[in-house]
Amino acid sequence: MAIHTQGVAEETRCDIIHSIYDLGKKGQPAVDFLLLALKDEDKRVKIAAANALCDIGDARCVDALIALLSDGDKDIRFVSASLLGKIGDPRAREPLTRACADENCFVRIMAKEALHRIR
Repeated sequence: MAIHTQGVAEETRCDIIHSIYDLGKKGQPAVDFLLLALKDEDKRVKIAAANALCDIGDARCVDALIALLSDGDKDIRFVSASLLGKIGDPRAREPLTRACADENCFVRIMAKEALHRIR
């Protein structure tokens, strides 16, 4: 009898992502956990945590999102640029300006749009 652990692992990941969205509804008390979730290897977890932090509006999320502009995954960089534009914090201007030269065209476009929102 074979045990299929990949399906269980995938279900667990989905549960984690749903939990992160629920944590976003808790507000300020969830911020520390969500900041830790940004360091997860699974980009879906990172994206869920980034969105939840943006929804909460904690000032610490800006620095964390700026750091994600250097992530190795283009999707993470894209989401980070998008959320920084949504937040509109002036601290993101310089990092977003650098992201306008990103190797990925979608990240470049989003960084330019985010800068436009901040100005």
